[in-house]
Amino acid sequence: VLTQQPAVEDWFDSNAAQGQFEGKSKEEIQAALNEEVAKGMMNISIAVAIVFPDGTSEGEARIENIAANPVDQKVTITLEDSGETVYESGAIAPDQHIQNIKLSKDLDPGEYPAIATFTGYDRETHKQTGQAAAKITLRVEG
Repeated sequence: VLTQQPAVEDWFDSNAAQGQFEGKSKEEIQAALNEEVAKGMMNISIAVAIVFPDGTSEGEARIENIAANPVDQKVTITLEDSGETVYESGAIAPDQHIQNIKLSKDLDPGEYPAIATFTGYDRETHKQTGQAAAKITLRVEG
């Protein structure tokens, strides 16, 4: 048995009108728009300064993917001056956190301006959905 697809003119309802239904309040329209925007947003959370006792020790980073985020996140920390990557996380699911991190490079004592880049990934397909970044400071004490 062959099934024939309807012609394009038969596909759409002839009574359908463009736009939102009449009588919908501005608040209802705005709420629907806000919901769509929220689906594409991603919150980021990390300590503004991460202190390491020395270049090979752990520092308290307090990286968090808050429960309300709709995406998994990976975090990369790069030195602002050189662009060198000094930390990369694996995926962090919503409502998970990484308390302490260890740098991939033994840095000399001092303060290092850095950028923490959060990359969001679709929870099902693992495709990248967006990025957000924050300026932070890495402080190596000794």
